[in-house]
Amino acid sequence: MRAYRKREWASLMINMTPLIDVVFLIIVFFIIMINFSEVLIRKITLPKADEAKEIKEHVIKKITITIKSEKFIFVDRKKVSLYSLEETLRQKVCDPRKTTALLRGDENSPYDAIQKVMEKVAFAGITRIEFSTYKEAVPPLERDINDEASDQSNR
Repeated sequence: MRAYRKREWASLMINMTPLIDVVFLIIVFFIIMINFSEVLIRKITLPKADEAKEIKEHVIKKITITIKSEKFIFVDRKKVSLYSLEETLRQKVCDPRKTTALLRGDENSPYDAIQKVMEKVAFAGITRIEFSTYKEAVPPLERDINDEASDQSNR
């Protein structure tokens, strides 16, 4: 007759360290990917302007509205749909007469999307709208070689 021994539970233990490492790496991967996806959506190319001027006016509140397309509209880093934009602005603004909306529209976005956003801003009661543009740096003046030669001959 065979003698049966009870199994010891210590021999059936599963090592959890590799499993915890893998789960931790997956969590870190998803956290990083979520942050990068938000940065890529918000990245826009501002249109270039020759005569852009910085307005130095005392404004109590300025709301930044970033427009990538009709589907990608951000109000102060929060994604908002076009249909809820007016309500979001009304909730954020206490006094629309003392608030300025800074529109950051992508240069490749259709003008129709920017026009619709401007209408929603106006319906929210905000009358001051600024457009954010990129102003290229003015290159320094370079002297022509012929000008230098004529200056030396006149001396």
